[in-house]
Amino acid sequence: MSLTISLPLGKKQTAKNMIFSILSKEYPLKIIELTNYIKKRYGVSITFQAVRKAIFQLVDETVLIQTQDKKEFMINKKWVHSSKQIIDELYIELNENKSQIKDKSIDSIKGEVSVFSFQSVNEMMIFWQSIIDDWYENFKKGDLKYNCYQGAHTWEGLLHLDKEQQLMGKLKTKGIVSYSLTTGNYPLDKNIFNFYKRLNIKTKIAPSSSTFDKAFYIGTYGDTIVQSQYPDKIVKELDNFFKTNLSLEKLDLGKLSKIMNTQIEVKLTVIKNKSMAKQINSGIINQF
Repeated sequence: MSLTISLPLGKKQTAKNMIFSILSKEYPLKIIELTNYIKKRYGVSITFQAVRKAIFQLVDETVLIQTQDKKEFMINKKWVHSSKQIIDELYIELNENKSQIKDKSIDSIKGEVSVFSFQSVNEMMIFWQSIIDDWYENFKKGDLKYNCYQGAHTWEGLLHLDKEQQLMGKLKTKGIVSYSLTTGNYPLDKNIFNFYKRLNIKTKIAPSSSTFDKAFYIGTYGDTIVQSQYPDKIVKELDNFFKTNLSLEKLDLGKLSKIMNTQIEVKLTVIKNKSMAKQINSGIINQF
């Protein structure tokens, strides 16, 4: 997760902070108008040149944008949206119960079948991603080079964008072929799939309204199978989230974070069985 947020932070009356504070309530404004606002509102003696320099620094940082006539300035809504996503991810990282996964590691996967219990779906997904990461890191020539995934909604692409890009970006370098099948068929499902397509993942939507398909998530990573069945409460809330959030531009990521971090027991099963992994792969790939 990369964090590049410069405003609004701290109480220090820097030119940037004062400009940002003013434009958050009144916009668009010209440089001379911002200069006068700073002098009157903050009682600060500042030159036109100093305000101009700070404004164009904020433009370079994409925090501010200019109007079409290049005379006035306002806060960049795209910057606000991307910053919100970063803050939401940071909130998740700081608030998830780390102690619950402290004793769970790749080394704790023993034998053919291992079952783990987590206190939220998001906590479970973080462990799931660590399994994928380990598979990529230890992948060697001759290993089963298929990764197949099926689930109702690929929500992790929203809450863990950077991690998903990092993980999926290793596919090509390892020569791994990846398939992703979703049973959800809302506009948001389709938008997310465009993100995975750009990562060279073969994607397809196979609509299903069955209770089982809405709750069951499974992925194969070589000869390792990872699967989980979401609690009914989460299934309903997640499905409603995808139904009501129609586009990536207007996502309520705070709501999604709340759903996936709900304190509720979630089990994850890890199976080490090459023959079974091949059968699952065939079942998913045949739907493409």
